Amino acid sequence: MTKLASVRATRFYGPASMKYECELANAVGYLLGTALVLIGVVFFLPGWNVPVGIWCLLIALVLIICVNVHDLYAQLAGFDFRIPLVTLDPQLALIEIAAPLVQAIGGLLFLVGFIFFLQITLGKLDSIDVAYVTNHAYSLVIAASAFWLLGSIHNAFQVYENTDTRVQFMQKTVSVPLLIANTLFLVASILSYETWTLPPIAKKAAVTAIWLAIVAAGLLLFSGIMNIIRVLEMREVDHTGGLLEPLRGGAQEELEHKRDEDEMLLDREKYAADVEEGSSYKQVVVTAENLDR
Repeated sequence: MTKLASVRATRFYGPASMKYECELANAVGYLLGTALVLIGVVFFLPGWNVPVGIWCLLIALVLIICVNVHDLYAQLAGFDFRIPLVTLDPQLALIEIAAPLVQAIGGLLFLVGFIFFLQITLGKLDSIDVAYVTNHAYSLVIAASAFWLLGSIHNAFQVYENTDTRVQFMQKTVSVPLLIANTLFLVASILSYETWTLPPIAKKAAVTAIWLAIVAAGLLLFSGIMNIIRVLEMREVDHTGGLLEPLRGGAQEELEHKRDEDEMLLDREKYAADVEEGSSYKQVVVTAENLDR
């Protein structure tokens, strides 16, 4: 489980009057998701209730998919969905767009994989189909872990030019634990794959995978807490007039130029509408006067 941690000044999580509240709601949703992941993974320990753990993970995955889609929307809306601007600022494509997109895809793969596991655990499949579905479920989980790790790598390679060291430190307290956690998740998913021939080795690998996943989930929870602190820190930077990261390579200037052109066009259309409305009103008055005569 991972999410975008961006310090772009152009991010747009909601209406101007509620943009900080919407961004904070995004961070709280991510924190709840990480907490459910930790609870769910713990239930995979031997002797615990595995179906309950799977249900916790499914709810967490829905939350994380929504969070990443919201992150993607916030970045795209921040530059008015003007996709050609990514040619001027490659980081927009490689991080602000690619990271949440890759992470949302990983979340969807995890969701489908754990739905398969839930069906297997509840005994809703025929014995003939169990081996086939199990194989696909493990493959989906491994692929999803790889997508999350890729998203974490995207997230960790952000370039800073204007932000101070305090904001950069807060960024690293989110991105570095995410990178470590998703690496552990990938290792755990590979270890849990039922391809071990000797039963003692298979059992030891499965238990090791669960403990690795618990450590990874703990790191995710830590990153979720630090992400809320990071969002509050960026809010303070905005209020005190501090600098966050603008678009680069002339993209910020191009965006402002396009917005000015759009504003001028709207003003002209409004003026034309006002003139037309005034002419119509004048014509009605003249007609009424003629009728009175």
